[in-house]
Amino acid sequence: MKLKKLTSLFLAGVMALSLAACGGDTGSTATGGTGETGGTEATSDAGDLPTLKVAVMPFLNSLPIEYMVQNKLDEANGFKIETVYFSNGGAMNEALAADQWEVGTLSAAAVNSLAIYGAYCIADIGHSEGGLYTLVSPDSPIAQATGTNPSYPDVLGSPETVKGAVIATSTGTISHLNINKWLEVLGLTPDDVQIVSMDFPAAYQALKTGNCDVAALNPPTSFTAESEGYVVTSSLSSLGVPQYDSIIVSNKAYTERRDVLVKYVKAFFQACDALQADQDMAAQMLLDWYTANGSETTLEACAAEIETRPFVTSEEAKGITIGESVEITGEFWVSQQLLEESRFPEIAKHVDDSIVKEALGF
Repeated sequence: MKLKKLTSLFLAGVMALSLAACGGDTGSTATGGTGETGGTEATSDAGDLPTLKVAVMPFLNSLPIEYMVQNKLDEANGFKIETVYFSNGGAMNEALAADQWEVGTLSAAAVNSLAIYGAYCIADIGHSEGGLYTLVSPDSPIAQATGTNPSYPDVLGSPETVKGAVIATSTGTISHLNINKWLEVLGLTPDDVQIVSMDFPAAYQALKTGNCDVAALNPPTSFTAESEGYVVTSSLSSLGVPQYDSIIVSNKAYTERRDVLVKYVKAFFQACDALQADQDMAAQMLLDWYTANGSETTLEACAAEIETRPFVTSEEAKGITIGESVEITGEFWVSQQLLEESRFPEIAKHVDDSIVKEALGF
């Protein structure tokens, strides 16, 4: 019965998210549907600049792109951004084969971008482990089960309480990784539960209405759920799984548009530096971004996300080993049979730190 109800909720959630994202002109660079293009109107000064098709999603990792557009950092660095909207990383990957975008920002979904679609990871730009939660109702037996794995004292749940649970999330995303790692720590596998794919707001609605047992959520929905009393049973932080959001470029763009990509990375880190330097401004921008793209949240929740999921600054970037995070994720996908083992070596082959080094001069 839960699965039948979840199917209806999923369809309703997708329609609601699409309609919300199509709503009025808020000044956002995002447009209404998956794969649709948008962006600011070209000016006469920018008319001759090369254009990059940049994928955006309704999440924090697209905020630097919004900042770039609002502050014309693209034009200042000699190129023009044309945004292409996607609801999640899985949808972005599906669009890679059709060349619908040239550069974007991904977390766990970057594994498939590199291993299957031949894209390249060229920079790590944000700490993405913060706020990635699995949550249950306070009266759930899962919330009462503590101490199952002494190595992870803050992780709740047990094999007895979690086995057979219906878990709602956006599959193929970093939240899916959180589920799998949580199950592993509890001594379970994905075969022991029912994972149902839907967007995060729909997954939270399913949790609130009792149509799933667990929701694995991404900010801002995860912070909203926590503030409304739902219990965090695991997070990437409590599970000890480091993660970065990374700049991913299509194989074609990597091969043919290096000069423009260098300019893009330089502008991206200028945006990251500005957002980190003024977190109050960043929180307000994030609230506006979520609102424009159909997510309900608060300024307080956005401030918490900015604090717990900081952007990588241009100075910090010089000390990061690019691609390490996506390889960790790739290894986990292989262990959970989410990625063919023969594909795993492709990840390392599709990491290139020379572009960020040229952009930032190190």
